[in-house]
Amino acid sequence: MASSTIHLAVAKTYLKQHPNLNQEEVLAGTLYPDSIKDKERLHYSEKDRGPNLVTLLKTKVNLYRFLLDHEHRTDFEEGWFLHLVTDYLFFEECFTKEYLSSHRFPEFHKDLYDAYDYLSQYITEKYHLTKEDYQAYPNLYFPTHPYQPCLFTKEQIDTFIARVASISLEDYSKKVKKYQRNVKP
Repeated sequence: MASSTIHLAVAKTYLKQHPNLNQEEVLAGTLYPDSIKDKERLHYSEKDRGPNLVTLLKTKVNLYRFLLDHEHRTDFEEGWFLHLVTDYLFFEECFTKEYLSSHRFPEFHKDLYDAYDYLSQYITEKYHLTKEDYQAYPNLYFPTHPYQPCLFTKEQIDTFIARVASISLEDYSKKVKKYQRNVKP
């Protein structure tokens, strides 16, 4: 899953393009799936997640099952769906199969969370994130750290944030429903 700072940066960028949405509701929905212990349920994770890192991550999010449960989305649910799309694309686009095949989960987990720490201050400053953005789920707020070279460059994260924020969730929902599974936009 992407970090809360990445999720908020995507959501705030998305909201600039969709000013008709309720900002507080979308931001709360964006943070919601990571706010409780039962993350698998809120991410619509598959029950049998597979034997390796590649299959574990591919089954983390089920966009189609979410859409079946949320046919007409509120602004909160739009934020929730944006979160799931971000997580799905984060693992599909930010990691190579070679990397995932050559690393065990503990090493991957450490690399990933180190990257979250090293990118947090950069993302917070660039995307104007504040502690108030976390008001619906303050437990997800954590202090930022200066950037250090890590798993991702600043440019990779900026490109990813811009790409996800530019997706028409309405059109993407139709595509997922048509194929009845996770597909790229």
